[in-house]
Order: sequence, then structure tokens, then C-alpha cells
Amino acid sequence: MKVIFTISIFCFFYLSHLTCKNIESESPKLVQGVLDLTNYNFQNKPTLPLIGEWKFTPSQLAMTENKDTIIVTIPDNPHWNSYNPNQNGLATGFGIGSYFLTIIPPKEPINLSLDFHIVFSDCKIFQNGILIGSIGNIYGENEGIDRRPVQIELLPTNGEKFHLTILLRNRFYQAGGIRFLPQLGTSESLIKIREKDIFEQSLIVGGLFFLGLYQLGVYFTRGRILGSLYFFLFCQIMALQILATGTRSLFLIVGENSSELVFRINFFSQYAGAISGLYYFYSLTREYIPNYVIHGMCGIILIPVFITIFGPIYTISYLHLYVLTALTFLLALAVYLIFRYIQDKRYGYIYLGLSSILLIGSASNDIILSLLHITEPMLLPYGILLFVFFQSLFLSKHISNEIITAELNLKAANYQLVQSEKMSSLGVMVASVAHEINSPLSAVIASGTAIEEKITEHFRLLSKINPIPNDVAPLFLSIINLALNQNEILSTKETRQYKQDLVKQIENLGIVDPENKADFFVSLGLREIPKDWIPILTDKDGDDLLNLAERAVSIFQGTKTIRIAALRAVKIAQSLKKFTHFDPNAEKHIINLSDSIDMVLTIFENSMKQGIDLTTHFEEVPPIECYPDELNQVWTNMIQNAIQSMNGKGNLKIKIGQTETKGKAYVFVSIEDSGTGIPKDLETKIFDPFFTTKPIGEGTGLGLYITKQVVEKHQGTIKLETKPGKTIFTIFLPTTLE
Repeated sequence: MKVIFTISIFCFFYLSHLTCKNIESESPKLVQGVLDLTNYNFQNKPTLPLIGEWKFTPSQLAMTENKDTIIVTIPDNPHWNSYNPNQNGLATGFGIGSYFLTIIPPKEPINLSLDFHIVFSDCKIFQNGILIGSIGNIYGENEGIDRRPVQIELLPTNGEKFHLTILLRNRFYQAGGIRFLPQLGTSESLIKIREKDIFEQSLIVGGLFFLGLYQLGVYFTRGRILGSLYFFLFCQIMALQILATGTRSLFLIVGENSSELVFRINFFSQYAGAISGLYYFYSLTREYIPNYVIHGMCGIILIPVFITIFGPIYTISYLHLYVLTALTFLLALAVYLIFRYIQDKRYGYIYLGLSSILLIGSASNDIILSLLHITEPMLLPYGILLFVFFQSLFLSKHISNEIITAELNLKAANYQLVQSEKMSSLGVMVASVAHEINSPLSAVIASGTAIEEKITEHFRLLSKINPIPNDVAPLFLSIINLALNQNEILSTKETRQYKQDLVKQIENLGIVDPENKADFFVSLGLREIPKDWIPILTDKDGDDLLNLAERAVSIFQGTKTIRIAALRAVKIAQSLKKFTHFDPNAEKHIINLSDSIDMVLTIFENSMKQGIDLTTHFEEVPPIECYPDELNQVWTNMIQNAIQSMNGKGNLKIKIGQTETKGKAYVFVSIEDSGTGIPKDLETKIFDPFFTTKPIGEGTGLGLYITKQVVEKHQGTIKLETKPGKTIFTIFLPTTLE
């Protein structure tokens, strides 16, 4: 049904055109330079093309016929090249000539006018020897061209026959002579026809213009699909082509003294339209032909395109026929691409195929006629009208289908990209994480071994232990409490200093084995021995009491160490599980930012132990709605970059806060490092995909790119402040997603 509808419309336009031609063929014609209108009624057909046998005197500007005058048939012989020899070294088609015709007017008096189209030439028109109109200057050597359509009102004749003389000088084209038929009719009828043509052209041009703008909007708002951009360019260029030809409505826009501009636009739009059309077809059928073939052929046509803008008029007209020949190859290539598209029965192939064939067919018709120097029938406006109508339907459906597919692919690719970068980050942290898990497990093993030894020793010596006297029990219990509540972790230097002080104090008290006793007291967090302990410790049973307390403390501290280490291992495992979690449905959740960042810091804890001084300042901020997996990747990328920029040594400060911008609440996370900073010339590149300053194998160049994509997906922004020794990335996120 679609095919029948399309073909029906095309046949309607084509048959209408042929009908007009048949009417013209039935109209009176010039015979031996005479047009007899005695019985012609201008009320039935208000305009009449001057078809037939004209009298022509080649190579002369003569006011009357002479011995050199011959008969030429217009439009069957559309130019004078075959019978007007070149003179004075002029190029083919250039020269002068004189046309003569005699008109016998209708019986009823009527005021007639001529609608005259002279292209690339200058002329003067005389009626009975009286100048009634002119185009350009037939005697000027350096005059500009005049391409305006001209309506020339004939002098009153009182029913008597009259003679018209046209002196013509061709200066701009290889095909000289009258190529467009003058129209004879009443002034009112000629004006109405021209207004009707302008109106029809305006409708077509307006449709092209707005359809093109619509596709331009699609290009910028729906995925930057090149087909939309090329279609926009094609529509605008074809609109210029229609304005510059026919009744040349473009003069209404650029002014009456812009003939050269209209001339250039006419040729520019022909050539550039072919290029944009071919690129449009290629954007839909890229897999069928290598891109260098398209670029190469269009690159050749770009040369005359630039000549139409900057070159002299003579060069433009001289090259025109050669360029038209080259354009046939572009049309052939477009036909091949469309044929392959139809052959594969791809989406919308009926719309694309038929409308494109109509356009290419009408364009081929016009090119062939131009190569043959024939001016009728030109079908390109009809072809463009049908093409744009059906192509708009096709492109809208095609682009919608492509956009849906592209969005699904992009969403899947985005998940894969985030997961890939996550795995890349995880790979960098594997060694650190392995060490982190190994440390608490080693502590569990060592503490378990120590407990086993102490309990074994305790029960072995149990028979030798006397009950703890009541006056000594408070001291024993205080030692146990000190051990259980000891949370302060001393540095190696502090431990060594306190031990030295305690060894001296223990030696002064006369207690045996001062080194081991000092180690024991330091493990309890003591800086000096309490005074109320001294009498008991110096007693004869004091040594036994300390040995018993040491064994008990070792057991309690071992069990405490096992519990802490186990919890540490669990925390690391949970953090890894959360970090590597991947939500294929990408659902939003409400989370606390501090929990998210703490989880990432847990994974990086071992990397920061080696020389990173971490400072955190987490304000109370409201929970935010987000995609947790993706935000975890953001914190991972930012913290990992900060650690690497400091080479593992420096100050890392992380701050969480909230602010308000334009009445909208935001939370922010700032990550500051004391690294070398980012050079000014790289600040605009760091968010580009695959850009990295790291050595090969140490970075993918996707970390900050993904970070920016994720932040923008959360409708947030990233702010960068950097200088040597201080770089701050601040990420602003809205509390809720729209």
C-alpha cells in the first residue's frame, strides 16, 4: 500500500508536467519567424511560450534581417554553438547574435508583455526599432551579470503586426543564445503566474527549512546522530537551490542588485547539495563501502564548491559541465548504497528506497538535460518535495529506533565501563588488601598460640600457686582491668623510652628481672609504678604475683586481640563485598555519604599506613538519593589518585559538608592531597577519556572520566583547585535526584 501510494504521487506530478507540455505543444508556434495569434484567445490560456522557428543572424548585432540571417528552432536547438562561429579568439559559446520575430496580435485589442529569462548573457529588446527593455549591457566588457527575471511591457499595436529584435551578447557560459523560452501574455497573467511560482517555491522552501531545523534539533538533543545533521544541511542547501533557480525568488531576499551572489549560490547549492546528500545516505549505510571512497569523491567536488565561493564567474561557468559529469558518479554511488539498504530490507527501506530513487531520478534528469543543453522538463523541485516528505517520515522512525537502541547499548556499556574501572582499581589494591587481611589473621594465629602457651604454663604451675591474699587481690584486679581497658597504641620510640624509665625504677626497688617486668608494665600503659603497688611488689611473694598477673593479662589480651583482628578481617571482607557489588538494575538508594567513604577508606587503609597522614572531618549531612555502586567508584578513583599523586607520603584530608546554591540543597565531599598538583595546561584534559600522565600499564585514563560521568548523572558538579603541594577536588551532589 505504501509503495502504491508513493508511486501514485510521483505519477501525478509527472503526468501533470507532461500534460502542461502537451498543452504547450498544441499552442501556436513561430513559423519562419512569424507568430500568428489572430485566432488565439488569451482568456483561455493567458500565457504563451515563444516556441518555434526564430530568425537569427549569427555574430552580428543587427537591427534588421540580412543575407546572413538563418532559421533556428527554439528550444530544439537550445544554444547557438553549432551555427555561431567564435570570433576574436572567444571561448566556445561566447559571442554575439541577433534574433528576429514578427507577431500578428489577436483580433481583439490586448496589452501584451514579455516575461524574459536571459541567463549568463546581456541583451537589448526592440519593438519596431524602439528600445523597450534590456538586461545587462551588451557593450560592456567588465559589467557585472544580471540574472533577474524581467517583465517587458510591449507597446500598443492597434491590432497591427509588429516586429521584435533581440540583440544578445553571451559572456558567462559555454552554451550561448536564448536557452529559456520567453513567455508572452498579459501583464496581469504573467504577474499572477510569477506570484504563484513564488508561493509554491516558498511552501517548498519553508518546508525544507523547518524540517531541516527539526533534524538539527534532533541532532543536538537526541544523541548526535550524523544522519540528522546531514539531512539538515541537505534541506538548507536544497532550499537555497530552489530559491536561486526558476523564478529566482532569492532576489526577494538579497535584493535586485545581487545577481552575482545569486549566480554563485545557484552553483554552490548544486554541488554542495550533492555532497550533503551522499553523506546523508552514507551515514545510514556505513558498512557497505569504505569511508575513504566517500571522502575522496566528495573531496573532489569540494574543489568546485570553493571555486563557486571565491573563483571568477568565468571559471565557475566554464567548469560547470565538467562538474555535472563528476556529480553523476556521486549519484551512482548513492544509488548503490540505497540498493544495498533495500536489498538487506533494513528498517524503513521502503521509505528510504522510493523517496531516494525519486530524488536521484529527478536530479539525474536535470543533470542529463543540462549536459545536453536542454532546459525542459526540469523535475528536481518535484523530486525534492517527494524526497523530503517521505524521508522525514523515514528519518523520524529510523532515528527513534536508533536512539532507543543506542540508549540501551550506552546504558549497558556504561555499566560495563564502571565495572571494568572498578575491577582495575581493585587490581591496584589487591596487594594492599591481601596484606590487610593477612595482618589480622596473623594476629589471630599469634595470639591463639600465646594463649595456648600461657594456659598450659598456668595449669602446669597451678599446684605451686598460693591463693591470692585479700590484701593483694585489689592490686591483681587493677592489673587485669588495666590490661582489658588498654586502648592506647604507643609508637616504638615511646615504648622504648617508657621501658628505659621503668627499668631504672624497678632496679631501684630491687625487683628481679627488671627487663621483663618493664615490658609487662609498659604493655599495661604505665609510665611509672604506682606507689601503693611498691610494698606488695617488693614483698617476698611479689614475684609470684607478677608472674600470675602476667599470664592472666596475656590470656585476656590475646583473646582481645583475636576479637579485634577478627572484626577487622570481617570489616575488610564486607568492604570488598560492597565495593565489588554490581547492581544491573541501577536502582536508586538512600545512603549516608560517610558510610560510603569509610568503606573505601577501609580498603585503602594499608596503602595509607606507609606514610599518609589522613584527616577526616565529616559534618552531619542529610542522606542522599543516589546510585551507590557508582558513587563508590567515584570515591575510589579520587582517593587512589590522591595517594598516587603523593607517592604514598603526605597529607590527605577528606571533608563532608553541605551547602545551598540557587535555593537547592547540596552536600559536598572535598578530597585534598599534598601532591605535586596538576599543570595548568592539563586541567582541561584530565576528564577526557583515556587521558593519563601515568606510565603505560599503571593507568587506563578512565578514572576521572568515569568520575565526571557519574557525578553528572547525579546532577552534580566537580570543582578543581590545584597548585603545587595542594590539590582539592570538591564534588557537589544534590540530596535528591530528579
